[in-house]
Amino acid sequence: MAFLGKGKKQDMLQLAEELGINATLNTTVPSIKIAITNSEGYEEEFNKNLYETIIANGKRLEELKRAEKKRLKEIERAEKMRLEELERAEKMRLEELERAEKMRLEELVKEQALKEKELQLKFDLERFKIESGFRVNDESNDSTNACSVTSNLN
Repeated sequence: MAFLGKGKKQDMLQLAEELGINATLNTTVPSIKIAITNSEGYEEEFNKNLYETIIANGKRLEELKRAEKKRLKEIERAEKMRLEELERAEKMRLEELERAEKMRLEELVKEQALKEKELQLKFDLERFKIESGFRVNDESNDSTNACSVTSNLN
């Protein structure tokens, strides 16, 4: 009967169930022990072997549960790392897009500034011509497409 001191209350309840003894979670451990040892056809060696098997199965089940829990944590950790890597990659992609967009915008600004300078130069040239009295005649009739410049400085 000393073998009944090993294991958990749940193991004793399972042994009692296997032996056809009615016991519940509310039944005390000493009451379960007494019910098992006083049961009809009690054979200590058989009950000891059955109880040890129940304990071993319980331990194996606990180990399987622990291993499954560990496996699930590993899967969760790997998934978290995968998502973090995806997030980092997406962040880098967006930063690269922003840099490219900024460079494109800077190029457009430079182009616009050049166009404005070109227009300003044309404007300044025309104003200079007007102020200085020079006139450029475009003689499109001429086959050489020569331009003549005349001065109104008299």
